Amino acid sequence: MRTIVLSCLLQIVFLYTSFAQNTKAHEPLNIIFILADDWGWTDWQMNGRNEGSAFYETPNLDKLASQGTFFSQAYAHPLCSPSRAAFLTGKYPGARLHMHAAITGASTSNPVLPGSAGADIKTCFPESKNHLPLEEITIAEELRSAGYKTFQFGKWHLGTPDFYPTKQGFDHEFAVGGAGPGRGGYFAPYNGLGSLPQGPEGEYITERITDEVCKTIENVKDEKFFIYFAHFNVHSPYEAKADVVEKYRQKLVKGSLGKHKNPVMAAMIEALDESVGKVMNKLEELGIEENTMVVVMGDNGGVHWTNDKNNPDIPVTSNEPLRAGKCCFYEGGVRVPLLIKFPGKEKARATENTPVHIIDFYPTFCNIAGIEISKEKDVCDGKNIMPLLTTSGVLEQRPLFCHFPRKKQIGADVGGSYIREGDYKLYRLYGLNDDATDAYELYNVCSDLSETRDSIGYLPEIATNLKSKLANWLNETGALIPVPNPHYIRPE
Repeated sequence: MRTIVLSCLLQIVFLYTSFAQNTKAHEPLNIIFILADDWGWTDWQMNGRNEGSAFYETPNLDKLASQGTFFSQAYAHPLCSPSRAAFLTGKYPGARLHMHAAITGASTSNPVLPGSAGADIKTCFPESKNHLPLEEITIAEELRSAGYKTFQFGKWHLGTPDFYPTKQGFDHEFAVGGAGPGRGGYFAPYNGLGSLPQGPEGEYITERITDEVCKTIENVKDEKFFIYFAHFNVHSPYEAKADVVEKYRQKLVKGSLGKHKNPVMAAMIEALDESVGKVMNKLEELGIEENTMVVVMGDNGGVHWTNDKNNPDIPVTSNEPLRAGKCCFYEGGVRVPLLIKFPGKEKARATENTPVHIIDFYPTFCNIAGIEISKEKDVCDGKNIMPLLTTSGVLEQRPLFCHFPRKKQIGADVGGSYIREGDYKLYRLYGLNDDATDAYELYNVCSDLSETRDSIGYLPEIATNLKSKLANWLNETGALIPVPNPHYIRPE
């Protein structure tokens, strides 16, 4: 009898402990999501990994990675506006939202696929959307409904003031900008950042916004909060503090330090790194670092061409060993840094190699807040990646997709779509063949990180399977798919 009673007591203790642990696991955390613009996969020291930089200095990013988890296979869209839409909605933007390109004057409210074009054009490519529709339910709206105070700082690039952050679920917005920091550039006096109060002449916008973020954290430290901190760094125009630029020029004088050679980009990355450090220090100072999840991510690959007017002969950065970069859907354009510090948990690994995507933060943040995704939301493509953060568990394998129907890529002949499943990534390049039919490429992106060995002719079963899955996905999502131009006349 005593054995039975003891056994029951032990079971009660076990159940209570499990309940307490599970309850604690679902206690809502503060969330800070830091999105860096054009920050490529190799644009940090990467804690000494061979792929990282020997030129850039990023002690705070490396410290964050050592305290949390570096996701080595994290994906975004090849361009900024779609990646931001993907984060806020949890949807693949090129397919579901018909937003595959950065918002410019060429974007439109209601994208269509032209049925024909001039006789010299092989393929009809679709237009791209110029705003994030208000009817889309955003992660900010989900979190605000759960009692979070919601804040947006910096780059928005998802439409005109009619579609600004406070119309999309954010309680407050600050320094809302388009593609870059406005016509005034990175230094005050600012021009093109809306109602942003001017700072003293020479103030660096990165430091200004960081200070505002830290003030906000201090003001809401006793409340649940969600901060979306969208850096302008390291997007053009390429501008940084003169003394920091000179420091890196001197490093170059002393000798080559590998693939990265642009001193202005190095100084801009240092400013990004210092900003992350200030935010982390503020959390520690206020004693809320153990109640705050911090995510730092890039929105697309680094600019791998010469685009810096002050250094016209030096590429802005290098994504090697990855192929290509921004504005291209090869790995250099879509594989980005992702660092996550999840407090109070024993992290599964210092480096996590499971492929994840920027769309995954929608369901993940809902889980952090202890809420279900709104029933009014029509679809969410992302998956909750909490198993990769809280245990040694795994995420169920699923394919990742991208629809990038751009007439021209920087690093490839034409735009297209891809599917990544397991180790393989299949590309569909629209109208690339001489007769305007689509071409395909297949790479093992684990054994061939640089995507130099096209296996489309050697692995027919894998290729056929992935072609079918990609075609089905494009059809299911309502993607606008390029078509051959019926008026095209092939040159003699």
